[in-house]
Amino acid sequence: MLKFLKAAVVIAVCAASAYASAGEYPDHPIKLIISNAPGGGTDITGRIIADGLSKKLGQAVVVENHPGAAGLIGDNIAAKSPADGYSILYDSASFTVNPAIRKLSYDPVNDFIPLSLSVSQPNVLVVAANSPIKTLQDYIKAAKDRPGKITFGSAGIGTGQHMTGELFRDRAHVDILHVPYKAGAAVYVDLIGGQITSYFANLGSAMEYIRSGKLRALAVTSAQRNPRLPDVPTLEESGFPGFVVLEWAGAYVPKGTPPAVVDQLSKNFQEVVQDAKVKHALETAGVDVVGDSQADFKKFLDAEFKRWDSLAKENNIRAQ
Repeated sequence: MLKFLKAAVVIAVCAASAYASAGEYPDHPIKLIISNAPGGGTDITGRIIADGLSKKLGQAVVVENHPGAAGLIGDNIAAKSPADGYSILYDSASFTVNPAIRKLSYDPVNDFIPLSLSVSQPNVLVVAANSPIKTLQDYIKAAKDRPGKITFGSAGIGTGQHMTGELFRDRAHVDILHVPYKAGAAVYVDLIGGQITSYFANLGSAMEYIRSGKLRALAVTSAQRNPRLPDVPTLEESGFPGFVVLEWAGAYVPKGTPPAVVDQLSKNFQEVVQDAKVKHALETAGVDVVGDSQADFKKFLDAEFKRWDSLAKENNIRAQ
């Protein structure tokens, strides 16, 4: 009986301690791991959110960029970080592509707990302004007339731009050639310079080139026409039903993070992106604010994992 009482006391003390710790969270700076290079779209939105989160929590949210291998480096660091709520991963669409085309040292499904899908934006198929290709129909015709000669760039194998191009190749039954780069900025240089034909760019980064007349937009990958490009058709309305692909970014914590901390952070991320100043800053950066629940984010991730795994297997897409 005495042993039982002692055990009960120990359990009660531990539970109280755990409750107190959860109630005090956070009591020191939080690390936001971004698996993309500084200055890119995911980095920009991540820093905007980090600033809003810092103000909301009353603790510094310090951004750490760990780019490389289409997000693998940052994701691996985050997966192996302490599960205490002080290490948060903020990553893009490549999070769901990588397991389809690469061997991973972590499990994106079982090693992470999704918090919230923060932002999204469509991709836009662009060509140089002086290209003879004026419309999507011209693009498809050129690809069929010259198999393997029409090229599309990307910021690397496994990125959202790469897989959007692969999906288009599959759906349109055209032989277009993928040309991977190390970063999106280099793609734009060669696209405008005529070294490559096209780019399934994310809308936020492409808009300045479209507005300045350096690039021509042929189609967007959203379900409806984008208000920023009202005259540009969607792929769905152009004969590709269901062709909806979004560039997006969301937040995760390592598996094992206390449930109370997970719930708090999920709500925090949802609330921060809806803050008037944060939302305005994100929209100015060219993205659409989402801020959905854990359940909705998990459902979204499941569909994305399945979509890219199926595409990779059907078309034998593997990272070298």
